[in-house]
Amino acid sequence: MATLDSLVVFVVVGLFGTNAIPHFVQGITGQRHMTPFGSDSSAVLNVLWGSVNAAVAGALAWLFRDAISGATLAAAFLAGVALAVGLASFWSTENPQLPWESAD
Repeated sequence: MATLDSLVVFVVVGLFGTNAIPHFVQGITGQRHMTPFGSDSSAVLNVLWGSVNAAVAGALAWLFRDAISGATLAAAFLAGVALAVGLASFWSTENPQLPWESAD
């Protein structure tokens, strides 16, 4: 049976793994995209940031590999889908801005 801490870890795995995808894809296609380092980060920075996100997800999954079960995989998957839906909604707006960004 999955413990609460293993479920939380795999939710984080799902979030980091899902967040890696748009940064990596935007970067390898030469597109600028928002990162924690700026709202218009370079393609190279996005590849690096996406890679860091993927590495964190992979490292956590590896460190907690003994806790992998149907429940923890479901937690990772559902967290990833929730983030993906949220990101799709966010990026579908006319002028997406994070709450701490000023409207110019």
